Amino acid sequence: MTASNQITNASLLLTLALAATLAGCVNVDPDTGETIPRGNQRYEFSKVTESAERLHPGMNKLEVLFLLGSPAEKDDAGDTWIYLPERPAVLLPARALQLTFKEGVLVEHGYRAIVLGQKL
Repeated sequence: MTASNQITNASLLLTLALAATLAGCVNVDPDTGETIPRGNQRYEFSKVTESAERLHPGMNKLEVLFLLGSPAEKDDAGDTWIYLPERPAVLLPARALQLTFKEGVLVEHGYRAIVLGQKL
């Protein structure tokens, strides 16, 4: 076996080991088997994305809370809300739902790519 093949095989094994480790990064409730959303998020991301189809500019924060539940993260002012998928985006591409409020009213929402090391 050549040195190049050995490096390729070692890289493949490292990638597989990392993937197996990350597969356990999703938290699951041991009693119910349900996935636990990240941060302060109330619902799983699949439910959030389904409900997000009914978002529209002009909704107030309370209406959004009833529709999507609490977000995983908020900025200090509470005007940017982020909803996150359960699995961190390390090996697989992922996206987050970002909502922007102005004076308590939804002005913008959409999906953003999650890029490792960058703040949303």
